[in-house]
Amino acid sequence: MDRFQKWEQPEWRTDFITTGQDPELAELLHKRVFGDSAPPGPRHGAPANQLFKMAKEIVFDVNEEGQATLTPMTWIIDTDSIEYRLSGIIKATFTTDESAKVMLLDALVNEVPVVPNNEVVAPRLEALFADMMTNGVTHFVDGEEQTYAVTGHLLLTHEGAPDSGRVIAQPAEFSALQRRLEHEVEQGRQAKIALARITAALRELRELLTREERNEHDLQRCLTKYPIFFGPSYRRILPKHKLGSEYEADYALEIVDGSIDVMEIEASTHRLYGKRGNPSQALIHAEQQVLDWLAWLDEQSSYARRNLPGVRRACGIVVIGRRANLSEKDVERLRWRNMMYGGRLTILTFDDLIDRCEAIRSLLIEQQVQESNS
Repeated sequence: MDRFQKWEQPEWRTDFITTGQDPELAELLHKRVFGDSAPPGPRHGAPANQLFKMAKEIVFDVNEEGQATLTPMTWIIDTDSIEYRLSGIIKATFTTDESAKVMLLDALVNEVPVVPNNEVVAPRLEALFADMMTNGVTHFVDGEEQTYAVTGHLLLTHEGAPDSGRVIAQPAEFSALQRRLEHEVEQGRQAKIALARITAALRELRELLTREERNEHDLQRCLTKYPIFFGPSYRRILPKHKLGSEYEADYALEIVDGSIDVMEIEASTHRLYGKRGNPSQALIHAEQQVLDWLAWLDEQSSYARRNLPGVRRACGIVVIGRRANLSEKDVERLRWRNMMYGGRLTILTFDDLIDRCEAIRSLLIEQQVQESNS
């Protein structure tokens, strides 16, 4: 139905609020609302349950006890000056969020906007609307429990009854949408920054790996600059970490579960195996270096925990050489060598670090493609 069609049948209302000192006019208006069955008492016009329907807007707030309050800003007739003015003459306080949701639902059905009093309480109002949209509203009508649900299309449904179209969205819905969009935009921006940095990291490391001279110091500077090469499992990267006065690990890597990896960086120009298939001196030396660190960490565990509080059982990693310098038999030898250490010591090539980084880069690209298509 078009919006103009909605108003082809005028909605007549006789509910209002009066103020002023003219009792005769107040009595006349009061009878206009209630007829001859007007209840005794002060003549102020509309019944209390009509105040929210009459409101131009409803102001949401939170009191000192953390309870939600709703104040309808309603047109009032001044019987002295015969003027209309907007005023919040009552404030409804709700002891539970469920009771507040009932009034929010009523405002939503009657297309009365509910606005937060300030930015501080805005998230609470957004949360109530989100809860209402997700879980619906339950309350009692004539002693019988009724459950209402608000669909994702901003339509009201009641126990399978036909939808009642709602074309006016609440301010809290718009602000929640704005926050979500801002969050998604920021996520996209951060993803682009991360993707650009990963691309730069890969380019820099690959350039270093083309050099023929021994280069472990340059490689370590690159890895320190771009810790993404170590993968997403580490929450803290500690370059040149001292193990007492005896040793210095190229890296101590703290995993999210608190355990520790110690890493030795060797030159990418080193070979892992000789022509006869024997491990090279560079590989044996690097392995022994890391094994010495692990033995020290096991023996000096209480001392090690001063700087690495989560250290329990450390593992070691050696990064050395290139995959291109391994024959098929060397690849198999390396696989068996890593299996022999049972996870306590792992030997990687620099190509393995590149693979880790490329995997993260591919995930970010895939995420951006999915978001652009959604």
